[in-house]
Amino acid sequence: EKSENGATADVYSYTIVMNAMQRRFLSGNGDRYMKDPQRAEELLARLVRKYEESGFTNGKLCPTNVTFGTVLSMYAAADRLRKENLSMNQSRSWLSRNVEASTQRIVSDVEYLGWGAENAERVLEWIIGLSERERRSRGIDSADESRHRANDHDIFIRPCVQHFVTTCHAWANSGKGIEGAERCESLKNRNISLYNSTGYAELRPNVLLFGVVIDAWAKANEEVESAEHAEGLLDEAEKLFLHTHSSNPNERLSNIVYNQVIDAWSRRSSPKDDAGTMAGNRAENVLRRMMDNSRNTGNEHMMPDVISYTGVIKAYIDSPVGGEKALELLDEMNNEYMNGNRGAKPDTKAKSVVIDACIKSGLSTEAFRLFSDIDDSEKSIVMFNTILTAYKNEGRCYEAESILRNMIALSEEGYRNCSPNILSYYLCIVALSKGKAEDRVTRARLLFNETIQRYRDGDSSCEPSVDLFNALAVVISHSEMPCRENEVLTLLEEMEANGCNPTLESFNILIHTCSRSEENNMRNALQIAASAYNALDAAGLTADSVTYLSMIRVILNLMNDSEGKVQALAALFRKCCEGGFLNQHMINILAQNTSEDDFQSITGVVLPGRIDALQIESLPFEWRQNSTSQRKN
Repeated sequence: EKSENGATADVYSYTIVMNAMQRRFLSGNGDRYMKDPQRAEELLARLVRKYEESGFTNGKLCPTNVTFGTVLSMYAAADRLRKENLSMNQSRSWLSRNVEASTQRIVSDVEYLGWGAENAERVLEWIIGLSERERRSRGIDSADESRHRANDHDIFIRPCVQHFVTTCHAWANSGKGIEGAERCESLKNRNISLYNSTGYAELRPNVLLFGVVIDAWAKANEEVESAEHAEGLLDEAEKLFLHTHSSNPNERLSNIVYNQVIDAWSRRSSPKDDAGTMAGNRAENVLRRMMDNSRNTGNEHMMPDVISYTGVIKAYIDSPVGGEKALELLDEMNNEYMNGNRGAKPDTKAKSVVIDACIKSGLSTEAFRLFSDIDDSEKSIVMFNTILTAYKNEGRCYEAESILRNMIALSEEGYRNCSPNILSYYLCIVALSKGKAEDRVTRARLLFNETIQRYRDGDSSCEPSVDLFNALAVVISHSEMPCRENEVLTLLEEMEANGCNPTLESFNILIHTCSRSEENNMRNALQIAASAYNALDAAGLTADSVTYLSMIRVILNLMNDSEGKVQALAALFRKCCEGGFLNQHMINILAQNTSEDDFQSITGVVLPGRIDALQIESLPFEWRQNSTSQRKN
């Protein structure tokens, strides 16, 4: 810190070194060192100590807002970077099958959730405290200070609104949900309070500060109350900035904060009840409010853009009228663009969302029309997969495969964004399982093998997944091919050989396939189903209602020993009740396929004269105490 010729390090020397640490810390390569924020803070503390020892008078040692901001920004990014490191550690642990090490890493990193944000806020409080100590040490009140700075060009330590913005960013990205949003809002209020009490121009609240807090509430959780809170903050921002005319984008309202509130409502869209329509209406109200304010104030920066409209469409996407609203808003976007609002031009993402909304609303014809009108150069994998989803839902396997071939042809022509991925192949195979094509098993296998080959040829987007294996298994299970249970069992073994662990769905497909076995293969199918059911515990899986229903059908269809059948069904029934998975459908299957005496032996209840008179609510409470319907009550 002191050279041979007597030169000493000043604030710029320290800042340069700290910036180097910051660049390394924020880099995405293996040079990242997670202790760099502490090391940068240690340097800053040394600089501050020297400045204090000078009686707060040596301007060459006075830390600047950039110096403090460097440390704040490093802590602000720490939680996000820690999550990246955790993700990489989990990946490495999975590859090495080192479960214990993976668990230790997870526990270690969970303990640090919000670590960066807490330290950023601590540094911010340090800055505020330093500023007050400096003011008292130099015997200057805030009014004198302002004149002193204007006349003598002196330097002071001052917290500024950007310090609060950075710290709010830290909490917004900390992964702490509601707590993070509340800490953001508390910091915003602290900033306003300090500005009012000190009059420091550097602390003047700006739109950027409100935007960070609004965004934190928008992403805090999935509750409607959080979106309403975000909209309330927009009300507060409008009172402060709606009529402010400034060349500084941080000091005037723009469509950004409105888009953040729209995003908040789009995240609360749900197919449950009327939540989709409610979220869409609230998002559209924010859009209309923004447009009105833009016209009334002459602020063109508040004009809606493609992000605004896309957010509203996403908010409506789970509504029964989502497709209709999406088409209306798309027309409005085009009209806005034609009338001079260049930012409202529909982009690929907007068109993809409109297509998705149409498909979810049953307006597949409109979706196909929109898709066909889009130039090949604008089409994307998301758009293609959305169309494939429509064909999958309708079981239109030939059309689905035709789209897949078109994707491959376009990618070979140079449109790399159209290259199919694992989801594309999965959707085509599921379309085959829902269709009636006689050659569906053969075609599904060809698509499956094509996916595997693309991955082996270097296409990482086609890496085999459990869902792909399960999709092929369903096609086989629904077919009339002989010995299909053996084919599904072989597929599960192949799944494991490819590094994909079978899921409960995989076992359920296998057991269901066994329940449909041909008469000449019943013994083999029964053995496979029983082995699959008994293997669930070892695989770390728990049977569900689908598992029990399939096993009931296996026993009913494949066991010839009447006494053994009743005993097996009684054991399954008891396990099903203990697990809380008994439902009306299981009761009906048993009642329809067993005698009155056998039903009583299995369940302990006398079968009433009419089967439809036996309702699950009339059965003993202990059978249904953990059932879905009972839990809802």
